[in-house]
Amino acid sequence: MKALILYDSLGGNTEKVAKRIHSALVEGGVQAELIKVAEDTELDLYDYDLLFLGSPVIAWGPTNTMRDFVMKKLRAYHKEKIQPSAPLRPGKFAVSFCTYSGTHIGEDEAIPLTKWFSSFLGHLGCQVMCEWNIVGEFHNIEEPNINGRLGDIRGRPNEHDLLDVENRVKGLLAGLAAWMA
Repeated sequence: MKALILYDSLGGNTEKVAKRIHSALVEGGVQAELIKVAEDTELDLYDYDLLFLGSPVIAWGPTNTMRDFVMKKLRAYHKEKIQPSAPLRPGKFAVSFCTYSGTHIGEDEAIPLTKWFSSFLGHLGCQVMCEWNIVGEFHNIEEPNINGRLGDIRGRPNEHDLLDVENRVKGLLAGLAAWMA
């Protein structure tokens, strides 16, 4: 199995999660690539059996760089690879993930992003296995926000959060192994 963790990160939260996903995959015997998306990122998502697509939540969506990458790929694949009704492609699986601070409405701020990623991955014919919304510290403010719906989120994702991500990856790999047996 060949996996790709494609992510963007602004304050480091999503990068921490992406790196933990990568290490858990490698520990599980999966050949995995970890790539931070950039304006010039060129790769074929169909080269991978398991895709992880992640970003911090910015106004209910991904970063501009990730949005532009996804839209560019969607346009390119519509010309040659996406089929009407988007049938599942055997052996193609995916996970959508994000980090969010949810200071106003909690996890509801994250759900639109992971759903958007999942819709894109579904168009590619991937079986979307999970959508992971992981709490992350809100950066770029002078005073930490500890009064939001999530309470004090300074330092998150913390080791407990990252261990949860690692365990989710292990569970996913176990499920895929059973499914493909």
